[in-house]
Parts: sequence; structure tokens; C-alpha cells
Amino acid sequence: MASIQLRKMSSNGKDFRVTHKVPFKKISEFKSRTIKAVYQFAYDMTFSGKGEHRHFRSGGTHHRDNLEIFANTFQGKLSEFAVANLFYKHKDFKAPDLSVSPLGFWEDADLLIGENIIAVKSTKSYGNLLLLETKDWDKNGNYLSSTGRSRCYTHLILVRLKPDIEEILGGLKFEKRLELPSKDLEFEIIKQKWCYDIPGYINGEDLRQVIKLNNLIPKGARLNNAVIMDADNYYVQTGDMRKYETILN
Repeated sequence: MASIQLRKMSSNGKDFRVTHKVPFKKISEFKSRTIKAVYQFAYDMTFSGKGEHRHFRSGGTHHRDNLEIFANTFQGKLSEFAVANLFYKHKDFKAPDLSVSPLGFWEDADLLIGENIIAVKSTKSYGNLLLLETKDWDKNGNYLSSTGRSRCYTHLILVRLKPDIEEILGGLKFEKRLELPSKDLEFEIIKQKWCYDIPGYINGEDLRQVIKLNNLIPKGARLNNAVIMDADNYYVQTGDMRKYETILN
């Protein structure tokens, strides 16, 4: 497969800006039963105490409370269902895992399709970066936080979701962010028309090239004059990614 151009962002000191973007283009909406199932999974992994996610990102210092982890978990798992929609006709297809896991457990892959080991990454509808925390990867592109030995992904796919889960949560009132959410939470999430697009993907060789080029935004840098990075991250701009339609071949 031909190589792709992996351009660096514009930077001035610790100020970084995305220069190669892909506009959001809706592919489809999720079914209400999918939204309900993902909501319950995210709730069980946070507020109910049945499962648990880590409160710190790899290399990060920001402590995520249950509300933030809920938002991240909901967004991440819903994105897996978006990618599953691409492969549901494949003979080796299996639906995304909704089992609740204890702290310290990571899936080896988000999706396994035949011999393809797929990681799904998610962001907001206006996001234009695939971000990978550097401490999770070695120089050969092996993922170091898998349950067993290090894992080498064949594909890393980026999904963008609309609306923004953090905006929805920000509009609700909570007495304390670590306690149970208001009764309005499930209603507000399920009533939304959730849709997605897939701006692109990279393969394992692309990832090794990203690491070799040191396409990295450091901890403490400011992204697009808005976000302060909590950890060092490798990045790929959406305008440089492979088109998702080609992955079906």
C-alpha cells in the first residue's frame, strides 16, 4: 500500500495549530437501542461502581472525576459501534464488547476482524487530530497497555461524534461530580440524535512513520489556542489520513 504524507502542525513555541482538516460529513445516526446500551455501559463503568477506568491518562497529571470518565467512556464505546457498522457483514464480525471490567484491565483490541487488529479512537465533531499518548507506544508502534504482551495494531480508525457529550453534561446540574448524576442524565442523552463520521484511518506502517518523524505535541502545549495538553501525544491530522472507504478492501 502506498505511503501517505504525514505533515506536521503549524507551531510557534508551545502553540500548535491544525493545518490540514476534513469537514464533518455525517455518515449515519445510531439506533436508540445502541445509545441506551452504551449509556448503561458507561454508567456501570463509573457511577454504579460495577467497573472502573483509570483516573489519569498515560503520562498525564489531570485527575479525571467520574463525570469526565463517563463522558470519555460513552464517546469511546459509541465510536466502536460506528466502526462496527462498517464490518457487520464480514464473516468474522463480532459486536463491540459491553462487558464491565475492573481497573487495570484493557482490551487487546477494540475490534478483531479476521487477522486485522483494530483500535478505534474518538473525538468531537469538530476535532481534526488522531491523538495517541506517547507512553502507550514503543518506537516500533507496539501498544504497551494491552492485557498480555505488547500489541501491534493493523489499523487505527478515528470517529467523530455529534452532538458533544461534554456540552450536554455541562448543561445539567450535579450536586457533586463524584456522586450519582441527576435523574435527567439518561433522558438528556437518549433524546439526542447521535450521528457520526469517520474522517479516516492509519495503518500500522503509518503509525511507525509518525513515531519516526516524531510528530508529537508535548504536554503543556496549547492546541488551537484552546486546549492545554495533559500528556505528550503523537498526532495525525485528519487531512493526512487514509479514507475510511479503502479499509473495506
